[in-house]
Parts: sequence; C-alpha cells; structure tokens
Amino acid sequence: MVTQSKSLWRNRNFLVVWGGQSISMFGTRVSYIAWIWWVLEQTDSPAAVAAIGIAAALPSLLLGPVAGAIVDRFDRRKVLIGMNLINAIIFGSAAFLMFAGVLQVWHVYAFTGLSATAMAFHRPSLKSSIPNLVDEEQLTHANSLYQISRGICGFVGLLLGGVLVGLIGVAPTLCLDAVTFLLAGISLLLVAFPSPKTSRVETWRTILQDTASGFRFLLSRKNLFYLILLFALINFLLAPIGVLLPIMSREVFDAGPEGLGMLNAAISAGLLLGGFLVAVMKRFRRHGMGIILGLFAIGVQLTLFGVSTNFYVSLGILAVLGIFVAVVNVFESVIYQTRVPNELQGRVFAAQFAVCDGLQPVSLAAIGALLVLVSAPTVLIGSGIAVVLASLGGLAVKGLKEL
Repeated sequence: MVTQSKSLWRNRNFLVVWGGQSISMFGTRVSYIAWIWWVLEQTDSPAAVAAIGIAAALPSLLLGPVAGAIVDRFDRRKVLIGMNLINAIIFGSAAFLMFAGVLQVWHVYAFTGLSATAMAFHRPSLKSSIPNLVDEEQLTHANSLYQISRGICGFVGLLLGGVLVGLIGVAPTLCLDAVTFLLAGISLLLVAFPSPKTSRVETWRTILQDTASGFRFLLSRKNLFYLILLFALINFLLAPIGVLLPIMSREVFDAGPEGLGMLNAAISAGLLLGGFLVAVMKRFRRHGMGIILGLFAIGVQLTLFGVSTNFYVSLGILAVLGIFVAVVNVFESVIYQTRVPNELQGRVFAAQFAVCDGLQPVSLAAIGALLVLVSAPTVLIGSGIAVVLASLGGLAVKGLKEL
C-alpha cells in the first residue's frame, strides 16, 4: 500500500502502469476480431469459434491457482513485464505464419492457449498490484479507470479491428497486437512499486501449500466464496456471447465483420460509460447489493438483445449491458482488494479466476451442439433469463448484500 495519499493524476507509477496495460488491451481487442472472423471464415463452424474460447479458458482453470501462488512470491512488476513480452512473441509468431500463408486453425488454438497461459500470471499480478499503487480510498476510482480504458480500447479497438480485417487482412492486425504488448512491457521498466516480501519458492510442495491457502481463505469467508460461485454461474451463461455475436452479425443482421466490430464496440462503449459513472459516483458502500442489481440488469439486456432484430436497437441494448458490466466488475474488484490481505491477493485472485472461469470451457463446448438444435437468438434469450434468476438467487445468500 502506498504511504501518502495523492491524486491519481499525480501518481506517476499508477498512470504509467495503467497507460501501458491499456495499450496492450487495445491491441488485444483489435486482434480479437481478426481471430474470430478468420476461424469462422475458414471453418464456417460455430464449434470451431467456440474452441478459441475453450483454449483461452483452460489455462486459467488448470494453472491459475498455482500461478497466483508463484505471483505472490516474486516481484509482480517483473512478472508483468515478462508476460507482456511473451505475448508480444506469441502474436508476432502468429503474424509471421499468416504472412507466410501457412497458418492453420490448430495454430490459432495453440497461440490462444499460450497467450492465455501468460495471462494466467498477468491477471493476478495486475489486480494485486493496484493496492500497492494507490491508497485504499482510491481503489474504486482506480478500478473504474481500468474499466474506462477497457471501454475506450474496446470501442476503438473493436471498431478498428473490423475495419482492418476488411481492409488489410488478419496478419497486419496481429502485428499490431504484438507491438502493443511490447510497448506495455517496456513501459513497466519506467516505474517501480512494492510487492509483498515473501520467501522465494523452495519446492513444489510449498507452491501447492500456498495454492491451497488461497482456497482456504475464500472458504473461511463464506460471503466471498458465494460471490465467486455466483460469478462462476454467470460466466457459464455469458461465455457463449463471443461465439454468438459473429453469428448474429452474419446471419441475423447481415452486417459482416464491420458489424461484428460495431456490436463488440457497443459493449465497450457501455463499459466506458459505466467506468465514468462509477468514477464520479459518491462513496458507495454496499457493493454486494450493487453487484446483484447490476447482474439483474445484465440479464434483462441480454434477453432483449436476443429478441431484437434491428441492428441499431441491438447496439443500444449492448451499450446498456456494457454499463452494468463495468459497474459489476469495479465493485467486485474493490470487494476483494479491500477484504483480502495484499500478501495473499495473487493466489486469491488466481483462485477466483480459476473458479469463475472453470465452467466456461463446458459452456463453450456445449454451444456448438446447442446451436444445431436452436437458433442463436434463442440461446441469448435463455441465457438472459437464467442470469436474471441467478441474480435474484444472490438475494438469498447470507451476507452477500452487505458486502
């Protein structure tokens, strides 16, 4: 934790970290459109597109808890630098194969899995570093700024990604992502911030013991653990959206890759607005209740999107959905950052990611078979109703509303 309170706009270390990671976030949004559209064009298979999501989710599930234990024993800044540079190499290699004309669909899955492995270390490193960069009373503002940058990068990146794929192709788009990861890694060389002082890893037994300690902490805080289970269910229901949006763009709206970029950009515009909303909000204490209400609104918007057949109305619906996603994400981050000791945050965040993302591969594996039986709008409507019911179930969880 920093020792002196100062405006975030005068906090050089925070601004450099935030700015650098936002740059790589921009590149990732651009390349997302490239991956999804290229695989869909090559295979014409929703199941093949869903496999990208499975490849992205599995490393977090399998390696996440162990990664968190390792993160808590090393300099988190160095971990962030290393993972950004590894991602730069991954996407640079993918672009090279694309330029050479030898990229295969299985390469996409491999590169996605490798990148997700790096992110399994990157995500807990970044989240657990924020309390070391700002004071506790600034955590809501700091996390909202990450949501704002997520919205800006998503809005511009996804729109630009659709345009770039249509104009110059996939390979240059992947090159852009590689460059942004490189810049993000270099930017971290310009700052210094503390990490909890712990002994280095001695044996794998020590790592496994540290990994278990993250789960033990969550189990000892029932309301935090129930919150994770709620998010795991919500992520299971929302995971297919990445597969469904390309289908909606192509088959329902007849909008092509540019339309896909606009649909994703609408969500990002909502994230931007939601981030601003939380940033200017007076001190909000009942984050748990805010999450429940936000999830209810997300379910309603998802249902409306499934019903809508008008492209521009759907853009508005997705923008509103993005607003509530931003609010929910900020509140969730603040809850864990203020209730988990910093020296445990790496492994606790990693355990959280593993549990919350654990059902996504199952959901994505099922969506390909489900779309053979029902239409994409029907899946969206069913998912939206289920999210509404899950949020209402959160009201029955003891202590969740009071978080």
